[in-house]
This record gives sequence, C-alpha cells and structure tokens, in this order.
Amino acid sequence: MKSPPNMASIVPLDNATFIRPSTFYINGFYNMPHARYYYIFFCFVYAVTVLGNSFIMGTIYLARTLHTAKYIAVFNLALSDLCGSSALIPKYIDMFLFENQYISYEDCLANMFFVFLFMTLQSLTLLALAFDRVIAICFPLRYHTIMKCLNTSLFAAMILLWSNKSIIVV
Repeated sequence: MKSPPNMASIVPLDNATFIRPSTFYINGFYNMPHARYYYIFFCFVYAVTVLGNSFIMGTIYLARTLHTAKYIAVFNLALSDLCGSSALIPKYIDMFLFENQYISYEDCLANMFFVFLFMTLQSLTLLALAFDRVIAICFPLRYHTIMKCLNTSLFAAMILLWSNKSIIVV
C-alpha cells in the first residue's frame, strides 16, 4: 500500500520553471512518397477558398438588395473562413513545399492564436445564422422587425469581441 506524498515533495506553481524551445521541427508528410502532390493540392484548395470567399463578399457588398440581416451573417462567415484559411494554409505550404520545416516558438503561438480565433469566429457565426433561421421559422411575421441590419451588425460585433475574449482567456 502506497503512502500519500508528503507536502514537501509538491512544488508550488510559482516556483516551477517553464522551458520553452526556440524553434519547433514539424515533420508532417515528410517521409511519404509523392508528398509534393498533397501540397500542390493545398495550393489549389487555398486559391479556390480565396477566390470563392472573395466572390461571395464582393457580391454581398456590391448588391444593395443583399444588405439584409442574413447576408451580413453570410458575409461574416465568408470573412472568417477567408481569414482562417489565410492563417493556416500558407504557413503549411511554406513549411512542406519549400522544406522550411522549422517554426519559431513565437510564430507557432501566433499561428495557433489566429487559427483558433477564426475557427471560433466561424463557429459563432454559424450560431448566428442558426439563430436567424429560428427567428424566421418561429416568428415569420415579426422577422423583419426583430432581425434588423443594426441588430445583426451588433450581434456580429459581439461575436467578434466574445471570440477574442474566449481565445485570450484560454
């Protein structure tokens, strides 16, 4: 039967030493045959993502008839998808296609922050779109009085602030 650890062997957190590496080596698909084809596919997916989301945002911005509550949320979703893809894919293309497999500690933390920020923003924007549909289904006659552009814009700003706060707290 083991005895419980004595209190002298437990190190308080304020006396702990955190060691952080200066760089990370990312292995990825390095040993896979024909791995460059995967990275060319990454380039293709990134180009389609940028063009598609830019087209959606440009269409919503230019067409005055699309300046409604639902399309503000769709614009937000396209923007968060574009920023999330831009935070994630170009660094991986640089790492694996050009065999630049080292990333500094600070760059890794910044990359993680922006990826988590935009993925959280994307999830919360999908929640806003679901809320829009609930209002449209449950209150069809009052939909246009409840879901005004100002309310949706304020809701989008709240989502942005809340996603920033939740990422920083974690």
